[in-house]
Amino acid sequence: MLPQRRRGANSPRRVLLVGWDAADWQMIHPLIERGMMPTLAALMRSGAWGNLATVRPILSPILWNTIATGKRAAQHGIYGFTEPAPNGQSIQPARSTSRKCKALWNILTQCGLRSNVIGWYASHPAEPISGVMVSNQFDTSPVEDHTTWRPDVGCIHPAELAAELAELRVHPQEIDPGAILPFIPSAATLLNNPEHRLGKLQHLLAQTATIHAVATHLLTSTEWDFTAVYYEGIDRFGHEFMEFHPPKMEQVSEADFVAYRDCMTGIYRFHDMLLETLLKLAGEETTVIVMSDHGYYNNHLRPDPRPGKAGPTDWHRPFGMFAAQGPGIVPGSRVYGGSLLDMAPTILDLLGYPAGLDMPGRVLAEVLVGPNHPSRIASWEDVPGADGRHAPDARIDPTESYAALAQLVALGYIAAPSEEAANTVRQTIAGNQYSLAQSQADAGRFAEAAELIRGLDAEFRDEVPAQLLLATCLMGQGDSAGATTVLTALRAGGCQEPRMHMMLGVLAFSAGDAEAALEHLRVVEATEPRLPGLHNKLGEVYLQQRRFDLAQTAFRKALEIEADNAVALTGLARAEFELGRPEPALELALEAAELVHHFPRLHFLIGEVFIALGDKSSALEALELCIHQAPRFKAAQTLLADLYEELGRPDDARIAKLRGQGLLT
Repeated sequence: MLPQRRRGANSPRRVLLVGWDAADWQMIHPLIERGMMPTLAALMRSGAWGNLATVRPILSPILWNTIATGKRAAQHGIYGFTEPAPNGQSIQPARSTSRKCKALWNILTQCGLRSNVIGWYASHPAEPISGVMVSNQFDTSPVEDHTTWRPDVGCIHPAELAAELAELRVHPQEIDPGAILPFIPSAATLLNNPEHRLGKLQHLLAQTATIHAVATHLLTSTEWDFTAVYYEGIDRFGHEFMEFHPPKMEQVSEADFVAYRDCMTGIYRFHDMLLETLLKLAGEETTVIVMSDHGYYNNHLRPDPRPGKAGPTDWHRPFGMFAAQGPGIVPGSRVYGGSLLDMAPTILDLLGYPAGLDMPGRVLAEVLVGPNHPSRIASWEDVPGADGRHAPDARIDPTESYAALAQLVALGYIAAPSEEAANTVRQTIAGNQYSLAQSQADAGRFAEAAELIRGLDAEFRDEVPAQLLLATCLMGQGDSAGATTVLTALRAGGCQEPRMHMMLGVLAFSAGDAEAALEHLRVVEATEPRLPGLHNKLGEVYLQQRRFDLAQTAFRKALEIEADNAVALTGLARAEFELGRPEPALELALEAAELVHHFPRLHFLIGEVFIALGDKSSALEALELCIHQAPRFKAAQTLLADLYEELGRPDDARIAKLRGQGLLT
């Protein structure tokens, strides 16, 4: 039975979700101050905005499917950019047939609503939803001749729209010099340089223009309740041009810096112009959400851009952006502690439907009009009916499929793939399983993550990143001895990875040996001083030693490296509180809470500060949130029990005391 739809006077007629991959407030705010992104600036003034914490690993296929489903990788089934092909002989881009749960558009199809989905990651082949789906393979183009350019089979639903939508595609050859000059004013002088990047710029602009053309066409030519359009341009521009963005990096030549320094500013401005059109077409009855899956380092934290020095994900900052306006959005409001996991529950709420209890995120109620939100159902997976997904026999688990094929090879029923092909498939599976392990660890499911690491082939399992992740999981499980064994073996093998010393420092600190912890952390400081986690851990050691001046210095260094650092802000707040300064402590703690919502010890600190300030009502709210997030937090239970006693709630106080003593769960 379908859940009942709940609509209020402030409910939007429909919702438009605009995805800007890798868009970052650190880039946006300065451009807004210079008047270069007026559309987004106006949207922020009339609506809500804030940070969105990403989830790990920071890989776009995983993240955009988390946004669409409200679930992590283990639940939605997309683990990376590629996966084994069904024949076991090769690999292919991650596909919609590998997704294991319903996305927003499947849920809305069940509810009788129409969706347009354009360019979403891992959406090929297009699903037969109620509405229109244009998959992420629609905009792939041949490098040269485009006169016989046809859309890939299966990239458009319904299929009868293929010819109509194909006319909207923009080929790189159609991007003329007038479109290039705002990004690269000296483009004409670069043509004699065989290593120029003009062709790459043309290709990326054509891809963005194609997605936008389809989006605007469908907004005006179809009846719809939900439209989701994904623009990859900012992220792909970042991988090509962020190294040339001011200030100049020392590894970049002066000529390249001068040539490409305007590219990143240009792509942000271009997206702002595209957004203006989307807002006009969507109309005032539509709630519009603009968001990104992660940010992109753009300052002194940029990694070394030379080949082989850093991987693509090393450029990804762990905070995306969120901005929204329209019916149901509180004007002038801010998102506090939002994450990618919150997007699906929030969109369902705006459309009048409940989220599932199996969606770990929350509704961003602080920016939504009205206190009444639909009660959650157990799971949308349990709701029967046509949902616009592919038929069950078309949906596959690539890893299970590969294992089944391997068994057939062993039995002699089919031929084995070539050694080169088999190795590529094995590496893909290992990489995806490693990503899944990272996701499980990020969710706090350390036992599952450790099992995945142990299940890798030895050549992948014994690599340093996998062993460091295993040590992290063992620490998360409270197995300090096991983690120490793993790290000691790495060290004996000659590993000098800073993260190894970081973990050894954390283990020493947990064992009560602050001096040994400092010894390891200072090794990291000498080799990798820009790591924000390093200075946070140094600050925590100094806090425990009650060396508050050194703690403050360490946390401020972390904030110099990364201003949006909730752990550093919390550490500074703790130091201020211990020094008897509750007002600045509260200001810092609330700033941290704007960045990360699930942070029990932060909410505990906020409760302590409010008690010191005499605001028992706010203290109660903070401590109850802390206990909700960490029911076994004994100090919080004890403090909460005392507060209940003061407020004349003895029954609640008794329960909190029992929980604090571990006698009641």
